[in-house]
Amino acid sequence: MNKGQFYRLFIYDGSTTKAIAAAKDMNLHLSAQTEESSTKDTTGDALEYEVVGQSYEITGSSLVLTDDDVLVAGSSSVNAGMGLNDFLTKIGDTELTWIIGICEGTNNRTLVTPLFGGTCKLTNLQINAQNKQKATYSYTLTGYGAISG
Repeated sequence: MNKGQFYRLFIYDGSTTKAIAAAKDMNLHLSAQTEESSTKDTTGDALEYEVVGQSYEITGSSLVLTDDDVLVAGSSSVNAGMGLNDFLTKIGDTELTWIIGICEGTNNRTLVTPLFGGTCKLTNLQINAQNKQKATYSYTLTGYGAISG
């Protein structure tokens, strides 16, 4: 069984797939949208529901890094992670492709086994800068369409 640090969120930016740099946590939330379908023919007190859709979102948080820290020391930009500055340019209307997968390599930023992915938009970005603590940022990616896997 792999531990959490080997499961990473990657964002495809149109030319390269980048891991979220200095990630502290990542969560995938799946929800089934239901509609009550009970009729006068339904027996008993229990309501009946049918699934009419699904929705999902990915949330997470990371340390705020300098641009130099986002690059892995002594490596090329191939191992660069995606940092806060990358997110700032993508909030709202940019369609993003996401992949959750198993990783290895320097700073666990090399995607080895893609598990599943989809399409989303960055819908929330919050920067947290508390006294005497490392600055972090939190994000919410709201998915749409099918999840591939």
